[in-house]
Amino acid sequence: MAGQPGGDLPYIPVLAAFDHEENGSQSDTGADGPLLGTVLERSVFARGGTYEDRARAFAGTVCLSSDTGHAVHPNYAERHDPTHHPVVNGGPILKVNVNMRYATDGSGRAVFAAACEKAGVPWQTFVSNNSMPCGTTIGPITAARHGIQTVDIGVAILSMHSARELCGADDPYLLANALTAFLAG
Repeated sequence: MAGQPGGDLPYIPVLAAFDHEENGSQSDTGADGPLLGTVLERSVFARGGTYEDRARAFAGTVCLSSDTGHAVHPNYAERHDPTHHPVVNGGPILKVNVNMRYATDGSGRAVFAAACEKAGVPWQTFVSNNSMPCGTTIGPITAARHGIQTVDIGVAILSMHSARELCGADDPYLLANALTAFLAG
């Protein structure tokens, strides 16, 4: 979280891993439950912060919601947006959806692009084909529930939701480098 005094960093890095992801997000340990907000608020208050400090911290926070996204499948290329074809081993993906099924907006895109540039990591954009239904992530839940700028990212995979989802061997490493650059500021 940005804006908190003390410590070596001007922010507190937080990793949140939720049970149930999209379908069960309204459980007590899900993304739409109270856990994240409670932990973030308590981290502000434990350091002597006020409600106003909490509001400023949340407003200055950027959350990277990391999941996977569809790489263009060679047998079903027509199911993808014709202008966005993320490929395996092409670097991390930035997920965008006009209906906010992903939470990425223009300023979030700039934050992610800057982290990738700093790390020397290529990145690509995933935009779902408007003629097909689009899934979602916990990103929009985090953004709406807590007022925290959230950027949906991940690695491109083939065969999402199958018994054997496949990603490129380079992509997790590239994503890790981008995340490290993001956290370094």
